Amino acid sequence: MYSDEEKKQLMDDLAEMETFRADTGDEGKILQEDLKEYFINGNGDKQDLIFRLELYFYAFKLFCRKEVRIDRNQFTIFLNDSILEWNLIKLVMQDFTDFEFEIEAVKENNDVLINLNYTLHY
Repeated sequence: MYSDEEKKQLMDDLAEMETFRADTGDEGKILQEDLKEYFINGNGDKQDLIFRLELYFYAFKLFCRKEVRIDRNQFTIFLNDSILEWNLIKLVMQDFTDFEFEIEAVKENNDVLINLNYTLHY
């Protein structure tokens, strides 16, 4: 059984989860512009962009199972989950409006996992 204090903490945690809002400020829009600059003009640091993408998605509690891949005009987020929280994806999509978005289900080690692919058409 849970103590009264543990019950209160669980209820507080549940309330926080239900009202979750990521506060990333303008980082998503800034990151989108930096990615576009990298893809179109080759300006920027690829490793820095990978790190910033992972931190950005982490802020939305979307965790990566392996490093973000940036290739030509797209980047891929390898989610560490088989369940997609659509409300969180919609928040991310508001920041990456210049990218085409695709959800991909892949089988890895007998688990079905999700990849998020973002492509810039220019």
